[in-house]
Amino acid sequence: MNFNLLSKTLSSAIRNIMVPPRKTEIIAWTNKNENPLAQIYSPKPFQKAWLQAIESPYIEKIVLCKSARVGYAIFVNTAMAWVITNDPGNIMIAQNTEGDAEKFAVREAGKVFAHCDPVIRRMQGKNTSKEKSFFGGELCIVWATSASSFRMLTIKYLFMDEVSGWQDNVEKEGDPVELAITRTETEAQRKIVLGSTPKEAGTCKITREFGLTDQRFFYVPCPHCAHKQRLKLENFRYDPDDYSTAHFVCEGCGESIYEHHKSKIVKAGEWRATREFTCCNTHQEPSQWDETGSALCCKCGKPGDRNERGKIDAGFHIWSAYNDNLNTALPSLASEYEKAKKEPQKMQTFMNTKVGVEYSDVRSTHKLSSFETIYTRRDHYSPLDYLPEETLCVLASVDTQTYRLEYHFWAVGAQGEIWAIDYGTVQGDPEDELTQKTLVERLSRPFMLKDGRQISSLAVVMDCNGHAWKSMLEFCAPYKGWIYAIRGEVNSKSKFKPELTLTFKVHPEVKCEYRSLNVHQLKNRAAERLNIEKPGKNYIHFPVSDVFDLTYFQMLTSEQLVGSGVKAAWKKKPGQKRNEPWDLLVYVLWLYDFLRPVIREATQNTPLGLLEGSTQTMSAEDEQAYSDCYELSDYEAY
Repeated sequence: MNFNLLSKTLSSAIRNIMVPPRKTEIIAWTNKNENPLAQIYSPKPFQKAWLQAIESPYIEKIVLCKSARVGYAIFVNTAMAWVITNDPGNIMIAQNTEGDAEKFAVREAGKVFAHCDPVIRRMQGKNTSKEKSFFGGELCIVWATSASSFRMLTIKYLFMDEVSGWQDNVEKEGDPVELAITRTETEAQRKIVLGSTPKEAGTCKITREFGLTDQRFFYVPCPHCAHKQRLKLENFRYDPDDYSTAHFVCEGCGESIYEHHKSKIVKAGEWRATREFTCCNTHQEPSQWDETGSALCCKCGKPGDRNERGKIDAGFHIWSAYNDNLNTALPSLASEYEKAKKEPQKMQTFMNTKVGVEYSDVRSTHKLSSFETIYTRRDHYSPLDYLPEETLCVLASVDTQTYRLEYHFWAVGAQGEIWAIDYGTVQGDPEDELTQKTLVERLSRPFMLKDGRQISSLAVVMDCNGHAWKSMLEFCAPYKGWIYAIRGEVNSKSKFKPELTLTFKVHPEVKCEYRSLNVHQLKNRAAERLNIEKPGKNYIHFPVSDVFDLTYFQMLTSEQLVGSGVKAAWKKKPGQKRNEPWDLLVYVLWLYDFLRPVIREATQNTPLGLLEGSTQTMSAEDEQAYSDCYELSDYEAY
């Protein structure tokens, strides 16, 4: 059988049924008895470009970052039917869970195979709910929670749904998005489609994927001045006492765009890629576009924003303001927005499902200042010469790495004010005796107080995580009461507890005490302290020195709090590899909190950790200022 001839013969028929010409505004799926199916698909103006992107020879990847209920499932069905009847190839539709896959297979894809005649005529062989064969290819509907879903398959057309809800690492085999895309690598004319409603800021997969595309938005003309613009939430206005006043403000003329204008302006809208690109040796901002929204080069006139394979990664963002559903009319959006402003959890839902953007309710106090900002706040003190006058004790923290140990000294004053003293590294295997001996020598070093007395570290906190954790416990055991062994813990069930120490245990073999720390809460505290701008309670000082350079502060601010609610988590910033100073600060904050009852008893005259034999001496300044109140009298000869 000539599949190409059959494809051409059915091409016009399936286009009239599944992908209509532009003149047609409605597609009805009917069953064999000519009774109309309950679902009638009227493609919205902004959906046509998605279908055209499936056909485009330039576009390889399609990312739909969207609000809820904008027709993504119907788009997938339509594209699937077009593939089966026009360009057969293996199709994979990946859902989040097995239950989601089953529902999609029955409620969505199942309707196409039951009621679309051109598709029915091409069916052959396998025909289960989640696996079907047709002339020229097969369809499989899988789920992302199973790594086996992405094995022993070669896929030309890949559709992924609600990817923001997918796991980061499925069954320890990696990112399921990448596992799925790997199945398309041998297909030169592959199509990769990702669609999802965004979720938590910082961890949202669809937002990340959209950022890697040419970033298309739907531009509509103002009904008053014809200026084309995006409908943005920042331009949304309404009277809280009268939601019928809801409207957008035109960026061009300042006039109001109401609900009754939407139908006309959306029909006249167009997709526009917005990312800058370089083509024909010219860096340019998009200024002309084709019918799908691809940016065209100002010199050659061809799509210019291409990836390393000469293909286009097309990203489409759409939200409820463009929809024609009664429940998402502008007054309804205004009502929901006003309610969401009063409740963070509702705002999360509103921004994700209505506006189609990632969102986080993370408090601003936990958003770290930039590393440049903290760098410029450095103080002029020389802790390696003399410690600050306010010093009550010195604490140290140690981070264990594979081939080195990093240490940090801190001077502690009243009300939790802290001064960074020194930061350094002991190179070598942490399990090696020479490395451990060197570390103890470094940790035992004396520091000079302004009055001449010497002081050493009162206590040390040491991270014993990693492959050598048992050896590190063996190292810590003889120094009980001076070196405190700890392990960081980020457990979703316990990270919101107020306690900073989650567990206290003694290793049964090594006989060493160790504690599990509530790292999430400690990092919150570290961020709060680093954001304090004026010296005083809980402020952290850093000296002007070569040790505390820009690289140090980049590592100190290497993490950010992302996500919302129970999913809030501290993650390394993109491109940031090292974070030791950040961890060392977190550890010493625990140690300070643990020893705070003892530290409170100390004074500047009686600091903790004084070395034996250390006596108070006069500095040169003190000698000059000394007076016994005796002055030579004018009556010296008396």
